[in-house]
Amino acid sequence: MMMTLSKDIPEQEMDDLRRRMRLLQQERLANVDLFETTKAANSDEIRGLREENKDLRQKITQLQKLLSIDNTGHDSDLSRLRKEAIQLRSEYDTLKVTSNNYKLQIDKLEGELNICELESGSNDDSGSSKTIRALENK
Repeated sequence: MMMTLSKDIPEQEMDDLRRRMRLLQQERLANVDLFETTKAANSDEIRGLREENKDLRQKITQLQKLLSIDNTGHDSDLSRLRKEAIQLRSEYDTLKVTSNNYKLQIDKLEGELNICELESGSNDDSGSSKTIRALENK
């Protein structure tokens, strides 16, 4: 009976270690999926912001061309166009800052994703894996 009890304890420990390893792997995979989803969403958002920035730049250019061509003395039209150009420039600057923030977030998430991928790749060399292999070889 004493011999059976001592064999059961390492088997129980092995089962517990295996269960823990499975849970950690599942958690790591869930985190990687979450990072990839967030990265894709941020990439789409940045793509949209870039398109919007491009449109705003074109509008600013058109307004500036109109301002340079329209020197007929219409101060009200000129001041309206200047205000509109300033507003568009302000929108462009705001969107550019937002785009840069999203780029930084993507870089951070990519770094975290790389760390997770490296950890999942190097997990086979961990101490608990060596212990499990040693117990399995006995």
